[in-house]
Amino acid sequence: MQRTTVWSWLVGGVLLVAQTGFSLAGFGIASDGDAGAPLAGLGAALCTLSACLVYAFGLRAGESAVAGRPAGVALLLGLGALSVFQAAWWAGPRGYGSGIEAALTAAAGGVVAYVLAFAAAVYIVRVGVIPAPWSWIPLAAVTLGLGLAAFFALVVPVVSSNAAGGAGVLPATIPALVGVVSIVLSVTTSPAAPRRRVSTVRALPQG
Repeated sequence: MQRTTVWSWLVGGVLLVAQTGFSLAGFGIASDGDAGAPLAGLGAALCTLSACLVYAFGLRAGESAVAGRPAGVALLLGLGALSVFQAAWWAGPRGYGSGIEAALTAAAGGVVAYVLAFAAAVYIVRVGVIPAPWSWIPLAAVTLGLGLAAFFALVVPVVSSNAAGGAGVLPATIPALVGVVSIVLSVTTSPAAPRRRVSTVRALPQG
C-alpha cells in the first residue's frame, strides 16, 4: 500500500519549529533591551495553540494524536489556550514591566503549562495513535524541558549567575526537536488504530 503524508503531523511539526523560532527571537530581542520581546512570545504562543489544535483534532480523519477523545482534546486545548493567555498577559501592562510579582505569576503559569503538557504527553502514549517508540517522544521532551528549566533556574545561578540565561533558551529549543520528529514521521509512518479504552475496574474471578 502506498504511504501517504500525514498532514496533521507535518503541519503540527512546522508550527512547533516556528514556535521555537519566535521564542529564540524573543530572547534575542530581550537581550538587546527591546520591549518587542513580549510580542515574539505572543507569536510563539499562537504557534503553540495552532499546533495543539492540529494535534487534537487532526486535519484529516484518523490523524488526531489523541484519537479525538475528549480528555486528550481538553488537555491539548487547555495547554494552547493557557499559552496564549499567559503570553497576552505578559505583553500587557501587568506583565513583564510590573516587577517581581508578575515574574512569580508567570512562573506559576509555567508550572501549570508543564503539568498540562505532561498529562497530554502521557495520554498520547496511552492512546497509541502515534506508533511506539515514537509516541514516547513528547513525554521525553516535556521531561527534558522541565529538567533543563529546573537545572538552569535552581542550580546554575548558584554556580554562575552569568549562565542563568540558559534557563529559557535551551528549553525553548525542545519544541523544535519534537517538531522535526513529527515532520519526519509524517512522511515515514502512518497513524495506528487507537487502543481501546481500558477500564480501571477489573472483573472479579468467577466461581
